[in-house]
Amino acid sequence: MPTTFSIVFLYRTHVKLNKWLTIDFTGRLAYTKLDGLSGGADTNESSAANSIVAQTVRYRPVEPLTDSDEDAENSTSQQRTPTERITDTYKYQDRLQQSYNVGLNWKPFKGWTFRSEFGYTWKRYETDQVWGSNATVNSKFGGNGQPQAVLTRENTKSWRNSNTITYDNNKLFGGRDHINILIGQEWSSSQETTNTSTSISFPSSMTISEVLANMAAGTALPNESDIAEEENIMSYFGRINYTMADKYLATFTLRADGSSKFGDGNRWGVFPSLALAWRISEENFMKSAQKWLSNLKLRLSFGMAGNNRINSGLITRTYSMSENDEHVPYFGEDRTSALNKGTYLYNPDLKWETTTTRNIGIDYGFWNNRISGTLDFYWNTTDDLLMRSVVPSSTGYNYQYQNFGKTSNKGVEFAVNAVLVDKKNFGLNFNFNIAYNKNKIEELSMDNPWQSSSFAGSTIATYEDFRVEPGGSLGEIWGYKTNGYYTVYDPTTGTGDLVLDGTTWKLVDGHAADNSYTLFGGTLYPGMAKVEVDENGDPVKQRLGNTVAPTTGGFGLDGRWGNFDFNIFFNYSLGNQILNGTKLVNSFYSGSSKNYNLVADFNLDNRYTWIDPETGLNLGRPSSSTVAAYGGAEALMARLNEINQGKTMWNPASMTTMYILDYAVEDASFLRLQNVTVGYTLPKKWTKAIHMEKIRLYFTGYNLLCITGYDGYDPEVDTSSKNNPMTPGVDYAAYPKSRSFVAGINVTF
Repeated sequence: MPTTFSIVFLYRTHVKLNKWLTIDFTGRLAYTKLDGLSGGADTNESSAANSIVAQTVRYRPVEPLTDSDEDAENSTSQQRTPTERITDTYKYQDRLQQSYNVGLNWKPFKGWTFRSEFGYTWKRYETDQVWGSNATVNSKFGGNGQPQAVLTRENTKSWRNSNTITYDNNKLFGGRDHINILIGQEWSSSQETTNTSTSISFPSSMTISEVLANMAAGTALPNESDIAEEENIMSYFGRINYTMADKYLATFTLRADGSSKFGDGNRWGVFPSLALAWRISEENFMKSAQKWLSNLKLRLSFGMAGNNRINSGLITRTYSMSENDEHVPYFGEDRTSALNKGTYLYNPDLKWETTTTRNIGIDYGFWNNRISGTLDFYWNTTDDLLMRSVVPSSTGYNYQYQNFGKTSNKGVEFAVNAVLVDKKNFGLNFNFNIAYNKNKIEELSMDNPWQSSSFAGSTIATYEDFRVEPGGSLGEIWGYKTNGYYTVYDPTTGTGDLVLDGTTWKLVDGHAADNSYTLFGGTLYPGMAKVEVDENGDPVKQRLGNTVAPTTGGFGLDGRWGNFDFNIFFNYSLGNQILNGTKLVNSFYSGSSKNYNLVADFNLDNRYTWIDPETGLNLGRPSSSTVAAYGGAEALMARLNEINQGKTMWNPASMTTMYILDYAVEDASFLRLQNVTVGYTLPKKWTKAIHMEKIRLYFTGYNLLCITGYDGYDPEVDTSSKNNPMTPGVDYAAYPKSRSFVAGINVTF
């Protein structure tokens, strides 16, 4: 976890020039310094399987004897412990962010207000990363075993201008009704530039400090620079609020948004909405309930909203220079750059994704709002989803963004707030919320229902682990359900699956067909995992669960005691599963697993073993001499059964390929202590003496406790949906949420 220093200056002012003209200004300056790694993504490794997070699980706890037959990949002399790697990795970040907003309010006539505001934001991020020789064994930049450095400079500049005219009249019909009309226009633009300098192959003896002080000592790779396409939005909008007798409320909104991310003919989207409300508690027939009923309001709403949250530049054909971690052809000893096509096949027909919301809700309050809250029922549908889609390889690309499909979300949300104590020097409040949501795929124009998370590359034989089809739900994970493991036949009890024929294993005569072994390497071995099969003995792929939580919520306490204040908040999630990819890839044998560790499920007390502890001989893959040493196949089989009494897990050495198994699909429900804050406000007589309005000191702890049955580091991580939003809820080499502590001071002048 990095050491963080942050300081924020916030300035607000409001100046009244005369009775009809005012100016307001807000300025915010934030500087943050981070010294240290901030997550699992801080790596130069060629794949997630080689990341430090992944290696903390699988790296061997003790060093083996040297094997002269080791290949380069498995050579222990070429490997580094996670501790060696992380202590030889350096990261330092400087972040400066400036935001300014100025607004002009002009009231030329009674009830009329013209407002114009302009905002500007500039973000500058500077990041220096250095990896020493112990942290470059599998570098994506090459130059393995020698220090390397990457210096990144990012600048983002954005501006926004908004102009509105508002008419407000609360004297309609003798003061019975109130109308507020707003008409406005807004436009904004943002652009990001990035410059990256990479140098590799520094002398192996150089330390991190020496690398930073002598950047010219390395081999400079081509500089990378990127000026992203501008993201521009133009909007026109209007809103009418009407209140009748302070009981009946109506709001109508209409906005039109134009985005530079879409082409001609699709650039503009129009999104109307209507909301109605009835304050039932204000009706005459409710007067008898006023002693205990403070508020009862019924709400109805219908509206549409647009989504353009995709990258710019997807509607035109683009090219870019190759990056330093790409493999491009070059001649001689000098590494050169090449012009590459864009990542995605362009699509000039992209248009707005549209979500239609329908809501009915109730606001309630009892006993002068000592207890208050809301209850909402909703039904949302989203059309023309902006999704990354696989395209035929004949196009020269792998993916293209397209508009397709329709999804729906139906659910209920409930919230309650209670004032438990409200005294002069002591107050205590409680809040609780819970939400239930059911998502459904209504329409989907895809021929292949299978989506692949591909979280561990070629480590897993075949993915297609998520099924997406009309009538189904997002997050449906599929795979195979385990059914124990192959056991050795015991003629005294008539139980078991396999018999030894010479030096090979086969199913005992009369045994039902069971081709589970075809998933795990193609050769039968005792101790190999079995899965559920059909009547022909073929493995059955089936639904293993859903990774999207149907129930979420939170609860907390906040209060005050004298000049002290505090806040405690918990959040929770119930009913979803998570694919523990880290556990799955460490549950079988492959070439890269030699000399590595196993997860705790496969300790000697649990896992099936082939090794006779008395002789050290391998009984699972016996040679002819081993069979003879035990006096024949039957005696060897009996010995295998003897040493594996009570074992519950398969033998990882029996399996050289792996598929998605229910073993790795776990309950992701959790209860997390999200944050605790304690603050103290200095007495006013102290602050006035130094000409200040208020000074508050505070201390906050984040992610202090997580109660869960999940075996991994964190049940709330998701490493797959960033690459494919159709495959949420996979945990593979994920860096868990950090536990952090913040101390600060709020000063008001």
